[in-house]
Amino acid sequence: MPAQPELAASAAPIRRAGVDDIPLIRSLAHEIWHAHYPGIITVAQIDYMLGRGYAPDVLQAEIAGGKTEYYLIDADGAPAGFASVGPTDRPGEFKLHKLYLRLAAHGRGLGSRLIACAADAARARGAHTLILTVSKRNTKALASYRRNGFTLRCTAVFDIGGGHVMDDFVLEKPL
Repeated sequence: MPAQPELAASAAPIRRAGVDDIPLIRSLAHEIWHAHYPGIITVAQIDYMLGRGYAPDVLQAEIAGGKTEYYLIDADGAPAGFASVGPTDRPGEFKLHKLYLRLAAHGRGLGSRLIACAADAARARGAHTLILTVSKRNTKALASYRRNGFTLRCTAVFDIGGGHVMDDFVLEKPL
């Protein structure tokens, strides 16, 4: 009999990523973004954002700097996804910068585990609020975030350069 999703999720190990994990994070990001985001944003915007946010030097600075923490989750003996969290400019507020899972890992509670991990990390560093931004068109992620206690703070449009914009919801969750 297959494991219940809750049991599978609770057994999935999570660990803090280090600089040695940069190639894995980059590989997961490329696979996940190209599988999930077409239809939400253009392939050109996907490639632009991956190049900008997942360049080795960018990840190196974030991870080695210690301000942003990355976490990797495994499922079925293989890497299933990752999350990152770090402080904003507002005292007591942290941002869930990234949360991405391979499509085969969806619906198993792994995203909720990563959210809980990010919340715990933020709380341990004195945060009382966790925020995130999510595309208004990313209905699957929106539903997951709502199930995990996030509510709408505001809407925002960000010019990210290269002729691209992000049309997002800003969500928040008290810790």
